[in-house]
This record gives sequence, C-alpha cells and structure tokens, in this order.
Amino acid sequence: MDSASPWTIVLIDDENDIREVVGITLEDAGYIVHTASDGRAGLQLVREKAPEIVVTDIRMPVMDGIAVLEAVKKEMPDTEVIIITAFADMDLAIRALQLDASDFVTKPLNNDALHLALKRAIQRYDSRRQLKDYAKLLEREMEDQARILHQDKMISLGRLAASVVHEINNPLSGILNYVRLMKRTLEKGRMGSDTIEKYSRYLEIVDREISRCAYITGNLLAYTRKSPPSFETISIEELIDRCVLLCSHKLTLQKIELYKKIPKDLPWVRGDFNQLQQCVLNLIFNAIDAMAGGGRLQLTTGVDPATNTLFLDVADTGAGIDKADLPRIFEPFYSTKQEGYGVGLGLSTVKEVMQRHGGDVRVENAAKGATRFRLTLPVHHS
Repeated sequence: MDSASPWTIVLIDDENDIREVVGITLEDAGYIVHTASDGRAGLQLVREKAPEIVVTDIRMPVMDGIAVLEAVKKEMPDTEVIIITAFADMDLAIRALQLDASDFVTKPLNNDALHLALKRAIQRYDSRRQLKDYAKLLEREMEDQARILHQDKMISLGRLAASVVHEINNPLSGILNYVRLMKRTLEKGRMGSDTIEKYSRYLEIVDREISRCAYITGNLLAYTRKSPPSFETISIEELIDRCVLLCSHKLTLQKIELYKKIPKDLPWVRGDFNQLQQCVLNLIFNAIDAMAGGGRLQLTTGVDPATNTLFLDVADTGAGIDKADLPRIFEPFYSTKQEGYGVGLGLSTVKEVMQRHGGDVRVENAAKGATRFRLTLPVHHS
C-alpha cells in the first residue's frame, strides 16, 4: 500500500451509536471507514472492500468477533484486526491475541486508546509488508545467483566440450578398428579356435573402451544437469578425480603436467557436489589459461586442525597476478590485463559459492610468479 494513500477500515459493532461515533471520528482522522452491524455482514464487507484494518466488537449476534477474527486471518492473513471488548471479557481478549489479533481496546471506547491501537496496527501491517518485500527480494537474488551459476557452467561446458570429444575419440577409433577387423574375418568364412580366442580378447577391449566413454560422457552430463542445490556428504578425492577426468585431455594438449598430493583418509565435507565441482573447474581453467606455453598444475589437499577446515590448493606455474589486482580479483566482472584471469565472472562465482558453503577462497602469488588459489570448507562430522 502507498503510504500516502488513506487506510481503509471495516468497523463491525452491533451498537448503532458506537458505529456512528467511531466512524465519524475515524473519518475525521483521514481513514476510509465502512461499517457493519454483525459479524457475518462485516465479514462480507471485508471480502468486498479488502481493508488493511478490521475493528470488531467481540460479542455480537449471528457471528461473534472471535469467529470474524479467525475467518479474516484465514482468508486475508495480512489484514490487521483490533478487538473491542469489555473488562469482563479479558479471557476472550487474550484468546484473540493468541489468534493473531493486532490489539484490543476496552469499552467505553477512548479515542486516544483507539488511535494508539490503530497506530500499532499500521506499524505491524507495514512491518509485515516490508518483510514480504524483503523475502521477495531475497528470492529474486537467489534466482539471479542460480542463473549466474548456470551461465558460468555453460561457459565451462563450452571449454570442456572440445576436450571431452578428443578424450572419447581415441577409444571410439580403436573400437571401430576392432569391429572392422572382426567383420572382415567373418566375411571370409568359418573361424578357428585361435581366432575365437583372439576375438574374445578384442571384445574385452571393446567393452572396456565403451565403458570408459560412457563414464566420461556420464560425468559430463552430470556436470551439465541443471538441478536444485542439494547438500550431501562429499569426498574431496572423488570431486578432484571427476574434475581431472573432464580436463585431462586439455592439460595434455597444452603440455601441462598434473601433480596431485592427496592424503589418505581425508575427512568428508558437506555441500552441493555440482556447485563445488564448478568451483574447482573454474580454478583449473584459470590455471590452464595462465600456462599457455605449458607448465605444472598441482592439486594439494589437507586439513587445518586450527580451523577444523579442509583445504584444496590449485597452484600453477604461470606468470602470476599483478599485486595491484589481487585485492579485487574476486569482484564481479573485474578484469585484469593478464590473459587467463580476464573476465572475473568465474572467480566471483567461486567466492559466492564457497561462502554459501561456510568456506572461502583465497589467492596468493607464490615464488617465481606462480599463483595459488586455496579453497576451504568446514570438516563434516557425521
């Protein structure tokens, strides 16, 4: 409701004098007032006029104030209800408050008390509306974040596609050669026992290579699937293995050596596997871009007992990041002159995802210009 617009009130009371006097008083105060003589007629008026505030007597024929309150709150929960009661009806007044009435005033009605109750009702109505607006804003922000995550994933997918195609092309070529060889042999006639044994070995190779292709494409499909966030216990070692599988051919093409230092029996973490995989892939892609002429990519994991967190370091041997850019590297859309860290979208996404998981990401330049990113996540205790 626009704060400059007059507030609408439905006044329900079976006493005509009260309706007239209170109605005039409220209209003089700037309210739009509609009146009814019983609860049933008042409830119908509420449905027609959709007021912000209902002021109702508690004891009325046909339908009492408690029944009106319950019906209004069921149909229009944002509408504020003020109960008019006598001192003898205090138990009913308390019952009304338990049913989410905004306030109550006692007979004989006092103008100051009524206006104070209306002021409280208006504040309550405004607060409720502001909370709803804030909730909608949060929902929109979550939708925006989900859209950014998906867009970032599609960017990563474009970079993965060529690598995955090359990765499955080799086994498919081998499978094709074996199938053609067996087909030519079959066309020549009957097979001897040694040929059958040889074909058995060929089929084992074909089966193994097809399984390998299925595993690679299955991981790619799992990564691209758009699914709602789902927190679960996660093995960091498995997370790293899946990321490396998707990037291995690209690393080979750019002559980048991969080193993994992963201790046994690492504790589990809790999070959304897909989102965390996206974070690690982002950092690996940045490292690959930073080593256009080849280099070394090292993935190191461990536990920091002081903070009870698990860390994953992604270190490259590229040219590093300019010191002036380091404080701003995680800002959305911040770009640097150095190729490989140019867009900034992926890094800001990594930061947001890690913080939503209760963790963080940091960056530092190591010796000889190398760059190291560190992801941290709380250790999950089952």
